[in-house]
Amino acid sequence: MKHYLVFAGTTEGRLLTEHFIKQKDIKVTACTATEYGGILMPTAPNLTVISKRLNEEEMFELMEANVFDLVYDTTHPYAVIVSENIKAAAYKANVPYHRVLRPQEDIESKGKIITAGSIQEAVAYLKNTTGNILCTTGSKEIAALCELPDFQERVYARILPNPQMVADTFHLGFQGQHLICMQGPFSEELNTALIHQFQIQYLLTKNSGRLGGLIEKINSAANAGITLVMIGRPVIEEGERLEDIIGLPH
Repeated sequence: MKHYLVFAGTTEGRLLTEHFIKQKDIKVTACTATEYGGILMPTAPNLTVISKRLNEEEMFELMEANVFDLVYDTTHPYAVIVSENIKAAAYKANVPYHRVLRPQEDIESKGKIITAGSIQEAVAYLKNTTGNILCTTGSKEIAALCELPDFQERVYARILPNPQMVADTFHLGFQGQHLICMQGPFSEELNTALIHQFQIQYLLTKNSGRLGGLIEKINSAANAGITLVMIGRPVIEEGERLEDIIGLPH
């Protein structure tokens, strides 16, 4: 029986894991960085889920302690350091490494779109604007928005309903209706409803791809006549698409 190690926590990770555990000759160990990510994973006799944030050495120890045929890295495209650690650990453990890509969308000129190279560039742009902001980048970038002098009044942060993330974001100053806890990806209609509910003028997002709900965000911003501020990918990666992996015989 083949044994695959999947670093999951994304939509791609869950879909890939679900595909593998349907195969009688494959067992899977799936790693998520948080307990919440583990809760979202499927259950099966041939699936083991590890819900813990691992460093490179711990990844290597996991690979050394088990006989894995392949390592699949399906972590978020913005989690650059995590991917580097997985790749380094796999190299040291002599386990074949496969990067699963989330393709970038070719953004057509639809509505007003401002592109930024980083969250810091996005914040620098937003400092020179007025109007409410809906932040959909995830909790890791939230702290940077505290640099806005009036962030507690302007920013509405949409994050996962993870207790630790909620507590951390709350203590940063995002409280009451400014802290929106929901599991995505979200429909265009829901995005539009939030835009109208909170009188949003700027929708802050990453280039999260189709599976990350980017198309719905673009459409919502354009139809509502607001500005989309999009943070570009940190690096250009090489790897395989989820569709191609699932289509291969295993």
